[in-house]
Amino acid sequence: QKDLASLLSLLDDDSRPIDAVASLFHRTFAKSEHFRLATALCMLIEERALSLPQRFFGLFILFDLFKSEAPATNPFLPVFLDEMGKDLEPCMRHFLHHLLCYPPKDLAKSSPAELISGYDAKGAPPTPDLEQMRR
Repeated sequence: QKDLASLLSLLDDDSRPIDAVASLFHRTFAKSEHFRLATALCMLIEERALSLPQRFFGLFILFDLFKSEAPATNPFLPVFLDEMGKDLEPCMRHFLHHLLCYPPKDLAKSSPAELISGYDAKGAPPTPDLEQMRR
């Protein structure tokens, strides 16, 4: 419960840059705890127990934990793909698309509040082939 409370407190400030929260996650929790906490994040995301800004942080943390490896080896890839298959807010769909298909360098420097308010549907790329990604 203590770790979950700490994790949720990291996700509370939607004005923080996403990469700053991911960095704080790495500093706050021991590497040996990362997978367990990431699994808890998955459940919270899938059950919609997190607000939209908290889901931005959570999904980026899941991405960030395995960013140095091939995307297909990320054990949380099915979570990203399942989320893409849901009825999502357009700004969240755009964010997930970038996590799955493009290096999110500048995107991660934004806060969830900036991503939500600054979303431009005209700049949204086409949805990737999810079936191909599942394979």
